[in-house]
Amino acid sequence: MKNLLFSILCMSTGLNYAQDTISILTQKDFLQHVKENHPIALVASNNIELAEQTIRMSKGAFDPVLFGGIDQKYFDGKTYYSTISTGIKIPTRIGVDLKVAGDFNKGDYLNPEHRTPSGGLTYAGFEVPIGRGLFTDDRRTQLKRAHVIYNQTKVEKSLTLNNLLYEAGQIFIYWQEQEAQLILAKEGLNLAEIRLQQMRTNFELGERAAVDTIEASAQYFNRILEVEQRQLNAKNAKLSVENYLWEKGMLPLILENNVKSEKLEIESPISLLNNSENQHPMLTWYDLKMKDLVIERKLKVEMLKPQLTVNYNLLKPVANLVSTQLSFSNYKWGATLYMPILLRKERSALQISNFKIENTQIEIQQKQRDLRTKQIQNRNEWTTHVNQAQTSLTVAENYKLLSVAERSLFDLGESSLFLINAREISYLTAQSKYLEYAAKTKKSALAEKFTLGILGE
Repeated sequence: MKNLLFSILCMSTGLNYAQDTISILTQKDFLQHVKENHPIALVASNNIELAEQTIRMSKGAFDPVLFGGIDQKYFDGKTYYSTISTGIKIPTRIGVDLKVAGDFNKGDYLNPEHRTPSGGLTYAGFEVPIGRGLFTDDRRTQLKRAHVIYNQTKVEKSLTLNNLLYEAGQIFIYWQEQEAQLILAKEGLNLAEIRLQQMRTNFELGERAAVDTIEASAQYFNRILEVEQRQLNAKNAKLSVENYLWEKGMLPLILENNVKSEKLEIESPISLLNNSENQHPMLTWYDLKMKDLVIERKLKVEMLKPQLTVNYNLLKPVANLVSTQLSFSNYKWGATLYMPILLRKERSALQISNFKIENTQIEIQQKQRDLRTKQIQNRNEWTTHVNQAQTSLTVAENYKLLSVAERSLFDLGESSLFLINAREISYLTAQSKYLEYAAKTKKSALAEKFTLGILGE
């Protein structure tokens, strides 16, 4: 493990690292570090590179191809036959394959149809599908789908980061809350310790009964237990935060002991929810999925057509190769036909594509409604948590005033230790509730960005 020398995060915050001072880690800097260095984030980036290679691989189906072959037979001092063929085939993205080749054949027993002029015979032509494959084919479909997959991969990266930063953000907010609760528990312990010392002094002077010392001591030790529990919670919360800290996805990092979270405060609702131009990455992903299915369906429709391929080649002797004159009377051509009679395979494949498209349309409608409902629910919760936090803060401030007043009365002999403890407990409880609701407002702010899908941006 390597310490997170805070220069990593301080470079963006302008903080100066020092071992004997408190350094503050903000939620913004924490999430930015997670976004750039967490292994899951780096894997998502690598997946985009993989998708780019898939496009490149699909483009390879249109690369020019060199071909050639030789077949010879010699027996009893005679050349029975010698056939040599070589050329280049150039696929195109409009479905037409171009070809330039040459045949060099000779022999005493050469098949007459393979005879060529003494210097050889060249030909240039094309092969074009008239039926199936005219508008699309496997090669063109795979290339289009590779581009769609590439765009889907970029969206999936946004979704991955959205989920990752949401989880990390919740852990960070919990750490903020536990740090604040620990400070509050120490405040309560300090009050109890001061009162215990006061009771002991008053008891020694004969101004207080021994039972007051016992009660103050019990309250003091109860608050020690509370501080110890809060220390444990804060320490474990910090460990959970460290679990998201990496250096380039390879080296786990830990925070220095002097690193604390930023102060926990109420976060009020903002206008993100009303941004009509925003579209959740999940909906974009479904749009791309629909586009992919439409491309696939187009190929299935193409498969219903008969496979009729025509090829045409102009012939020219090698001796006249440099001549610009072409004779269209020297050519060869051919055609092939393939047509399943029942087309059960092709028709079933098309129906499967239709059902996939219909199911995806239903999923899109459901996802749109689910996302919108979650956004509204979170906004309602956020507004309520802000109100609850503000109310709890007011209650805590009132109880604090009552606690101070009760201590003044106690010093004048007009109150009791029981009432002082009750006032303090009410104040500490209300302040603790305020911290809980303040943390909920932070989580609601994080959840709104999560439901809008913009945490990964």
